Amino acid sequence: MTSRRYFRIGDQPKGRGDQSPPEGLDIAPLVGTWVNTKKDTGGFVRLAIAEREGRLFLRAFAADTPELCDWGEVEAFAYANNVASHKAVALSAFLDAGFAEVAFQGNLNLGLLVLVTFNRFKHDGERANYINREFFYRLKSSPAGA
Repeated sequence: MTSRRYFRIGDQPKGRGDQSPPEGLDIAPLVGTWVNTKKDTGGFVRLAIAEREGRLFLRAFAADTPELCDWGEVEAFAYANNVASHKAVALSAFLDAGFAEVAFQGNLNLGLLVLVTFNRFKHDGERANYINREFFYRLKSSPAGA
């Protein structure tokens, strides 16, 4: 059995001796303030995705009263559609909230950010771990990204 350094045939390096680092990924399509399309959501109301020094950060704001609940900021990781692309179309992040762990996965689709969260409660046998999917649009005052 041979050992591989790629998952799919298209993931192979272009040349055997080419060790140059890949060009940067354009994360601008993800950057901005994103608002849930469902006005009466009980989940995340708003997402703030920012770029600082080439790194991506996600801040999530959940429904609460009288003000939104700021879940804090975590580093996010951007992904392209394939190894040849340099435009970000998806992101992932992980948040340890103490009582629960939340894995964020989002992708751009038809101008919306589709966010899926995998929510795992750490010490609670009464609540089931669950998945949630929400749709967000970018505020017009946010960077265009494309």
